[in-house]
Amino acid sequence: MLTAELLVAIGEVTGVEGRSPARVRHELVADIVDVLQESGTVRQENSADIWVRMLSDELECPVQPLRGAALRPWLLDLVERCTEVSDGLPCLVRCLKYLEQQSSAVLALMRLVDEWEAVEFFDGADLYPLQPILRDMRSSAMLATLARRASRSRTQELPAWCDTGWAVFLRLAGDNTAARELPVSMAFLALAAERLVEDGLMEAAETLRRWNRQQARAWGLEEQIIDWQRSGLTQQAPPPMVPAYLMIQFEPDGVEPDRYFLSHWRQSDADGWHPVPGETVHLHRDELPAEVEGLIEQTEERWADLRQPVVLEFILPWELLGEPVEWWHKESSSPSPTPLVMDYAVLIRSFERLRKAAWHRPWHKKWRQLKEQPADSHSYFNPPGQSHFHLERELKEDDHAVCLVLSQPPGTDSPTGQQEFMAGLRAGVPAMIWHRGDCGDPAFKEAVAEMVQDRGLASLVSRAGNWRKEALALGPEGWDNHVGRHLAILVDDPERRPGPPGPPGPDRATVTS
Repeated sequence: MLTAELLVAIGEVTGVEGRSPARVRHELVADIVDVLQESGTVRQENSADIWVRMLSDELECPVQPLRGAALRPWLLDLVERCTEVSDGLPCLVRCLKYLEQQSSAVLALMRLVDEWEAVEFFDGADLYPLQPILRDMRSSAMLATLARRASRSRTQELPAWCDTGWAVFLRLAGDNTAARELPVSMAFLALAAERLVEDGLMEAAETLRRWNRQQARAWGLEEQIIDWQRSGLTQQAPPPMVPAYLMIQFEPDGVEPDRYFLSHWRQSDADGWHPVPGETVHLHRDELPAEVEGLIEQTEERWADLRQPVVLEFILPWELLGEPVEWWHKESSSPSPTPLVMDYAVLIRSFERLRKAAWHRPWHKKWRQLKEQPADSHSYFNPPGQSHFHLERELKEDDHAVCLVLSQPPGTDSPTGQQEFMAGLRAGVPAMIWHRGDCGDPAFKEAVAEMVQDRGLASLVSRAGNWRKEALALGPEGWDNHVGRHLAILVDDPERRPGPPGPPGPDRATVTS
């Protein structure tokens, strides 16, 4: 007979507390079947046949349809077979997702597949003792931060079903880890324990730490746990006021006039620049404002408990520089839509400059000047009538000229406006300011003189925001007569560039390179 002491010792070594690996797996299979039984797709013969055909194709092996058999035994057999095939369970859920998209059943199955893979990663260990503690951790911003730190920034965002610490832990299990490095999921547990200590939940924190210690001993990772505690846990929390960025790019179709590929990137990692791409969609120009509105709403839902301020950056091609994107709306279906500028700092960037690498060396040079020696930097007011040749020459000769105030608005039919703007791009000027209607407006000149009196970029953006707030204060009935309504500001930081665009969204044209 095994003594109580020996049973405790076995539990210490294996990390399995009461449930055998076989039982853990069987119960997971039963949980998956429970969810499938409630799926409308599975319960209806026609849609179930489609699901089975898709599953057969992707598994590359025949799957027998239900055809009058009892549903639960058939599903048990099907799920068991999928567990024996590489990528079988993810394939089962993926095929159901084709039919149901993001249904509650699909999301529940995603969590269960993550749990299955976590159990496999931990050699059949019973993860159940961690569940009640981690399920109570629900702050999405906090969980994303812990996942980023645990993965050393390899994981930037979490899927929709990772809404608790438990779901995040399961998702991270098995993530890519360097040789002899602490697994990401165990690093996450260590960070979660620290957060519980901060919240005064000492007993819960010790449960996570004890589990981690047991697993580390079983895998010979004691030194890695200690190293992590020295480095990972002693890192300072990210500064809370580093902005998050939503970058939205409009790329001309190139074939069809007035059609654009809209791509976007989310960046909320205060520890570094790691923009996460979203889906790319193909739209007519008239559809862009509505698509941007939906995109901002989705991003706000994702960032619901984010403490950082959010900056919107629009990467615009030449022909859209006249669009007052900062005055596009949120809540447009309500009686009182909200201009974007009411809630965000809104900046413009140049699509052409991002794409033309031959312009990047002077761009970096002037950016370093602005960043490292703001007191020695200044703005350049282009006088009306000066040729673009002399403008470009003077900007290139003057290393300290980092902001160009245009004499004509770009994005119009005016050749002067286009030539001025292109001269600024080729000279590497990282900031430009213009009035969307009349750059000769005395109120605009007064506003710009006030904006550029301090040399730092942060002051420039802040002062532009103040002029826009003054316009907002007049309300829709009066803001068109205020310079802040027509003020455009381009700020191009070469150190903050988007990555490759995301995949094409559903029911949209395929993006071609």
